[in-house]
Amino acid sequence: MSKQSRMEPREREERIPSIVGPIPEPGGEPGAAEPERPAGPAKAARWERIPVDDYDNLVDGSAIEGRSGNYLFTVGNVGSGKSTIQSSLIHRLWSDSRILFEYATTDGNPAHDAYLNGWVQNIGNGYFPERTQAGRVREFTVRFGQSKRPSLALSFIEIAGEDIRTIVPTGNDSNGAPPRLNEYLERYLKEPDIRKRFLFVSDGSLNRTGAQREGAMYSEDILFDTLLRYLLGSSGAGLKRVEALFVAAKWDQVKSDYRSERHYFRANFPQTFGTVASTSRIRASFMPFSVGDVVVESPTASGGSVARIVRKDSKYVDTLISWIYQSFTQRRLVGHTKVRRTWWDRIKAFFARLGG
Repeated sequence: MSKQSRMEPREREERIPSIVGPIPEPGGEPGAAEPERPAGPAKAARWERIPVDDYDNLVDGSAIEGRSGNYLFTVGNVGSGKSTIQSSLIHRLWSDSRILFEYATTDGNPAHDAYLNGWVQNIGNGYFPERTQAGRVREFTVRFGQSKRPSLALSFIEIAGEDIRTIVPTGNDSNGAPPRLNEYLERYLKEPDIRKRFLFVSDGSLNRTGAQREGAMYSEDILFDTLLRYLLGSSGAGLKRVEALFVAAKWDQVKSDYRSERHYFRANFPQTFGTVASTSRIRASFMPFSVGDVVVESPTASGGSVARIVRKDSKYVDTLISWIYQSFTQRRLVGHTKVRRTWWDRIKAFFARLGG
């Protein structure tokens, strides 16, 4: 996408919405919080993290061709919080009694369900997921909805930040070949029958006010802008349109530094924000994300320290669920956050109801 073809950023910028208004507190009332569990007696042993990364449910490249359906692609730098967001999503879908939810593996591999069970239990017991190893790609499929609401079959890809960062030029390729994404990810993106949505995850902890902020800003900004140009470019994925949610992860660490999530992205992603504002081919929304209250416990049995979630905050992941569901179905989940929609979204929803 050439810069010469851009509209004036100011003209487009005002049409870029945050995903919602003020995100409601748990329970629907401002200031309400999830009930704290009463403190119990100390236990001699406690739950240990399930090592799901050992499970054999890696993508078989021969099965990518011909894929179809609804896919969510989560992208970002190494350690930005991609796996935490995806595992929190699965945990919340499992634990929210308002939602009808099930695993929907397409290949019958029991490791698919075992991996997701591990995520549910690990997050439930306060453990963050381990970072995804480079070169390993996994695909998961789940189905969720409500009574008298459409059931959404959703697939998503688990991929390491290292395999996404390869799209950014480094100058280290001696044969002059252009930079590329992970081969499997590229093949998913180029499948014409896949309906694609994107989460661009920024690591809020690297964008706190301070000396390290500028370097972190350019690292993520370069990655996001390069990805957007690849997705839209004829020499890349060649998508006609990109629908994306930009997520400021670890929001609890930076929320006092910014007026809103939109201000966060405007301040830290000047090139990305300009690219989004310059074209009608990108439909972008913004939201903050936090898993809740986190403490660092040390030492562990292995001698190191470990971060644990001591209180989960469901309001952010509920907003994410609403965006995903509404983006694909143009319907709203009862009792969940109402996501703002553009006039074009409302037109599509009108015709979808006529067709149904």
